[in-house]
Amino acid sequence: MSGFADKLYWYWLAKVEEAGSAARARLFRHFDSAREVFEAGRERLLGTGIPEKAVQGLLDPKYREGLAEEFHKLQERDIYFVTKQEAGFPNRLCMAPQGPDWLFYRGRLPSEELPSVAVIGARECSVYGKGVAELLAAELAEAGIQIVSGMARGVDGYAQSAAARHGSSFAVLGSGVDVCYPIQNYRLYEQLPERGGILSEYAPGSPGLPFHFPQRNRIIAGLADGIVVVEARKKSGTLITVDFALEQGKEVFAVPGRIGEPLSAGCNELIRQGACLVEQSSDILEVLLGRFPAREKSQKNIKNKFFLEEAEKIVYAYLRLEPRHIEELMKDVDYALPELSRILFSLEAKGIVYSPAGNYYSLTGPYKELL
Repeated sequence: MSGFADKLYWYWLAKVEEAGSAARARLFRHFDSAREVFEAGRERLLGTGIPEKAVQGLLDPKYREGLAEEFHKLQERDIYFVTKQEAGFPNRLCMAPQGPDWLFYRGRLPSEELPSVAVIGARECSVYGKGVAELLAAELAEAGIQIVSGMARGVDGYAQSAAARHGSSFAVLGSGVDVCYPIQNYRLYEQLPERGGILSEYAPGSPGLPFHFPQRNRIIAGLADGIVVVEARKKSGTLITVDFALEQGKEVFAVPGRIGEPLSAGCNELIRQGACLVEQSSDILEVLLGRFPAREKSQKNIKNKFFLEEAEKIVYAYLRLEPRHIEELMKDVDYALPELSRILFSLEAKGIVYSPAGNYYSLTGPYKELL
């Protein structure tokens, strides 16, 4: 019973957003448990040196009333709560500086036995960035790598969706785990509990506030053995995650981009500073799988499964990650418009070709060794 009571007080503390990590650090220099904090009066709380706003939050009845009933209902909603004091808490986060004191999650937590990689990048990514993110995430997931990201628009969401189709995918949110943010990724949000999990240090019902996301990024970095940056501007939130990763001694990988392209500037700068250059998933696997010998054989399983007709091979050879108009393709291949349209439709059905706009076509990823 005491174990449940202790956890209940930690749950209460998790709800009090006015008392952030800095305030909690001060509190636990004066108190031995969350229960002691709960039972402390105003004068004792002020005596710890925490801000008045934090004291008001800790004493606010709205966080205290119906606490046990509310906590019991979490599990009915398939929401789980684990604290840093428990055996089930991710060991990677226990070792991370400034790691969270607790996690809420749906689905499951990342396995300690398997390597994990964060695939992150620009929200307003290019078609090329989308294709590379999807390809790398799919191949890594297929090799048994757990993919972690922030379920943001752009690279994060594309990578996580691809990973969910091929293996395990985990999203760390800047809102409560019962709040889908951004709403555009609702389909992915619904899939993740079955294909991995959704995690957050923020209590259920918490909105996605701007200051939550930099804090969210430190958890992404903490859960990952390596960070893969697909596209990033020179000053972007993506690089906040990279900074956390570097502080934690994690491997940083970057996909190179074209000179002069703003979305390439961040990645090219990372490579200049010593990040591992990534051209294919094996560049990442060779670095990470050596730490997990039981998974090395998975690298051999990465192969393409596409079998193309001769006409499809010809059209494929003239496609790029950057979109090309169908009339431009007609100048390169000896097919009339109806036949070329049929071939492109077939390639789309196989998931190799993507149409970002009317009559424009591009590869969904830099596939190799197509048969």
